[in-house]
Amino acid sequence: MIIPFIFLNISFILNAQVEDLEFKLYDSSEEIVPLRKSSQTIGKCCQLGKAMSKLTGGLSDVFLTQSELNNDGSYTVFFVSMFTIGFDTELTQFGLENPTSKISSFHLADEERFNLLQELMIKGYKTFKAHPIIKRIKYIDISQVLKGGKNEGDKLLLRFHNKKIIKYVSFQMFDNETGFKTSGRPIFSKFIGQLFGSTEIIATDH
Repeated sequence: MIIPFIFLNISFILNAQVEDLEFKLYDSSEEIVPLRKSSQTIGKCCQLGKAMSKLTGGLSDVFLTQSELNNDGSYTVFFVSMFTIGFDTELTQFGLENPTSKISSFHLADEERFNLLQELMIKGYKTFKAHPIIKRIKYIDISQVLKGGKNEGDKLLLRFHNKKIIKYVSFQMFDNETGFKTSGRPIFSKFIGQLFGSTEIIATDH
């Protein structure tokens, strides 16, 4: 009889504590914990809503890469190394070492390097030739864009491949000290400009 009485008392105490709590529902986590984000989002590429519209009714809002202008004038480009849902305005809230986020990034020193990245991605897209039957894979070393940034010394590659005549590009990063690699998911090459804040679609060049 003593043990049930003890549990009964504990139950009454817990219920009283719950009733004393202010139970409030919020529309977003930012109302409770402010975002640490201090950068400005320049662009996102690519939205998968079109590809997933049959499954989601066009409501999906998933991005594979995102570029941020930092307060000091440098840039950070985030990319998903494995498929992740929820790649949104809270992207910079995730710790990059968090194994559940599957997000990688590289740092660019200034606007000149950011623009150079865009030029190299577009030139690579136009140079890479797709084949209507054979799947081709090519790599370009663009590590020069990392010069002066926090990732200087690492290797940054663009990986191009095709599915028939449709071309895709993804990032591959190799850490200079460990040699570890992180690889981004393929993005539809024609929409590279979205990463740099442009709505212009790159002209198809087979």
